Amino acid sequence: MEIYDQLRANCDKLLEAYHTNLEDVQKLQETLIRDILPSVTDELNLAPDATEWAEEWLSDTASIFRIARKNKFTKSFTLEAIRKNLVWRLDNLWPIPDPVPMNNVHCISPDIALDPFGRPIVIVETVPLEVDVDVVKQGILQFFERVRINLYEIGRATDRGQDIPLQCIVLLDLKNLTFQRVGIDIMSWAIREVIPRFPGMLAGVFMLNYSWTHSGLWNVVKRILPSAALGRVFFPTQQETLQYFTALALPREYGGDLPDLAQLNAPEEGEGYPSHPSPQAGAGSQEVSLEDLPSTPLAAFISPTSLLNPFFGYPATSSPSGRNVPGLHHGRRRKRDLLRTLAFLWWNRWHSHIMFALCVSIAILLVKTRRRFPLFQWIARLKLPIRS
Repeated sequence: MEIYDQLRANCDKLLEAYHTNLEDVQKLQETLIRDILPSVTDELNLAPDATEWAEEWLSDTASIFRIARKNKFTKSFTLEAIRKNLVWRLDNLWPIPDPVPMNNVHCISPDIALDPFGRPIVIVETVPLEVDVDVVKQGILQFFERVRINLYEIGRATDRGQDIPLQCIVLLDLKNLTFQRVGIDIMSWAIREVIPRFPGMLAGVFMLNYSWTHSGLWNVVKRILPSAALGRVFFPTQQETLQYFTALALPREYGGDLPDLAQLNAPEEGEGYPSHPSPQAGAGSQEVSLEDLPSTPLAAFISPTSLLNPFFGYPATSSPSGRNVPGLHHGRRRKRDLLRTLAFLWWNRWHSHIMFALCVSIAILLVKTRRRFPLFQWIARLKLPIRS
């Protein structure tokens, strides 16, 4: 029960910090709404509906608490961080765009199941990336915002005296994960640009159906994630997942007693934004489906030295659709391919030293040659201009 003990300790520490600093956070919210919001409204010339939308976020005590905790509850740093976050939200999340359908995201209703510490459960199924990159990025932004709103709504419905959920648990199903360079770029963008705008919202991420074929991708991701986030990523077996959540909180796909994911309530599939409609969305606007967008062409060849190559040292290929696990380019491990890769890596590591040694050797050889053969010096004198 190592995962259970670790998450329990983290939860206890978080709740202790929440109760200790709740009064200060609420005073901070008053300052934000009274002083910071009017300043941002004047600076950006916000319309009344945008100001109201911004005030809704500032009224989210859990979100403000998480940012304050990230800044160690230092008032000046927290105010500056919240102001920057507010401006970022107005630039990237307002006006509210048409929702991107995300049939692979399932936020289990708290009436159905919660984790052992009363936190909502979100299940994300990985799917092949076959749509425009900008649409995927917009979907990621909407996902995090909808999870935040889901936590906010659950907190509002919580009875007085009970602890509100400050975080959620994410189950990331890697079964259909594909090896695509563009996917790495999007993941890096999300880790650097999006997740820091929603600090501390994910209590833990359970990587389900992880195998050795995903090791290359994980090696890339763990270099980007901060050390604190790495401690919240788990790679449990199915038995360990069942021990933590119990069968009553998991769908059938993961060995639980709940109905299939397709039958569970999934508010991420078109719901989740607050009440203010986007001014750009008219009565006749149509929802853009991911299936209606053009596919992005992907390279089938995987370099022998790529971190995405499960057969490191040998050239590999993946299907153009990216749906299959990569296979060996020539169908087998050829010694010449490995020798070629080793030679490339050796040259890439030592070529600068070799070139330097070669240049020094040539210089020494030229000096010794001039000393041994003075004839060259006599010829050089003949070429000098004759002085009168």
